[in-house]
Amino acid sequence: MDSEMKKLDILLDYTINHNSEHAEELKDLAQKAMELGKTAAYDELMRGVEQMNEANETLASALKKLREQEG
Repeated sequence: MDSEMKKLDILLDYTINHNSEHAEELKDLAQKAMELGKTAAYDELMRGVEQMNEANETLASALKKLREQEG
């Protein structure tokens, strides 16, 4: 694996993991909003979590394809 490909692999893998951590943090914020009776905010936060998870699925698919093409 050349150095540019390795950098891309590492950064993409890091981004996926980092995004997952943020999605979990957003779930916690959503729960707090719900506890405060802010259901509209809860709904929007959870929609954001879903979108982050979908984006991560797309990024994971891209990473898989990069790794397949490398091998």
